[in-house]
Amino acid sequence: MIKKLLLMLLCATMLVSTAFSQGKRKRSKETKQKTVSQEVFKAENGVLKSGIFHIRQSWSEETDYDRPVHVIVPNGDGPFPVSIMLHGRGGTGARKLQAQRGLSDRIIIAPDGYKKGWSAQRPDVDFIRQIIKYIKTCKITDGSNIAIHGSSNGAGLLNQLMIELEADTFHHGICSIGGLRPERYDGTNFLWDPKGGADFTTPIEPAKGRRWLQINGTEDKIIPYQGGKSTLGFQVLPAQNLFYLWAVHMGEKGPQLPDSAGKPHPTNEKLIIYEYLDGNFIHVKGVGSGHGVRAKEIHAIVQDFLSQPPMKANRTTQN
Repeated sequence: MIKKLLLMLLCATMLVSTAFSQGKRKRSKETKQKTVSQEVFKAENGVLKSGIFHIRQSWSEETDYDRPVHVIVPNGDGPFPVSIMLHGRGGTGARKLQAQRGLSDRIIIAPDGYKKGWSAQRPDVDFIRQIIKYIKTCKITDGSNIAIHGSSNGAGLLNQLMIELEADTFHHGICSIGGLRPERYDGTNFLWDPKGGADFTTPIEPAKGRRWLQINGTEDKIIPYQGGKSTLGFQVLPAQNLFYLWAVHMGEKGPQLPDSAGKPHPTNEKLIIYEYLDGNFIHVKGVGSGHGVRAKEIHAIVQDFLSQPPMKANRTTQN
C-alpha cells in the first residue's frame, strides 16, 4: 500500500520530463544506479533546506533519472544570495559542497554532473534551469543575486549557460580554468542548438547584465591560455579573447586590453589582473599556473567579486 501511495505521489510531481523531490533516497539494484523517491513534496511548497534534492529528467541515455543536487543553507531567515557550484570532470557535487563550507553567508548549491561530468549532448542546461526555477520559489533565497561558479568541465558548462540561459536566471559567472570552444562563436554571433543537442549552427543573443570573473593559468595544457588545441583533443579560444568577448557583449566599448595592461595583485605578483566595465569584469592570469590557480589570494578575489551587487540587466530575445 505504501509503495502504491509513493508511486502516485511521484506521478503527481512529474513536470513533462522533469520532476522535483527532496528527502531520503535509496539506490535501486539496476546497473545504471537509478534512484527511487521515499519522500516527495511539490515544488510550489517553496521549501529549501540543507541536504539533497533531486531533479528528474529523461534523455536518450536515461528515463526518469533522478539527478542529485546538494545544498547547504545558512542559519537564519534570509533571504540569502545563492552560489551554484559546478564541479570539474571526475568530481561530484558532494565533494564540491564540502570544499565550500567556509561560505556561511550564501546558500550553496552543488549539483552532480551525469557520470561525474557535463556534456552539451545531455540536458545539463535545463538541469540548471530547473534548479534555479525551483530555488526562486523559496523565500529563503535571494533570486536577484545568483552566482554560478564553474571549474574546468564545469566552466565549460558555465559558458554554455551564459549563452543559453534566459535573462535574470543568474547574475554573476565565475569561470575557473575553463574556456569556450570556437564552434560556439562564429566571429559575429554566439551559436547554439535550439533542439538541445550539439549542432551549434543557430545564432543566439545571450542575456545581458551578467558580471564575469575569469581565472586561467598560463601553463594550462588542458585549457591552453593562448588558445588552440587542448591535450584532450578539442580547441579553445585564447583566454583573454574570451574575456573580452563576454565584456563586449555586456557593454564594453573600448578596445581589447593588451597583455601588458594587466596589473600585478598587491600581494602576489604572479597574479595579473585585467578589468573591464568598472570592475564588473575581472580576469586573473595565473603566471606559471597549470590547470588550477591555487594561490591563497584567489579565495579573497572571489569573495570580493561576490560582495558586489549585480549589474542592471537588459533583457534580450533569443533568435
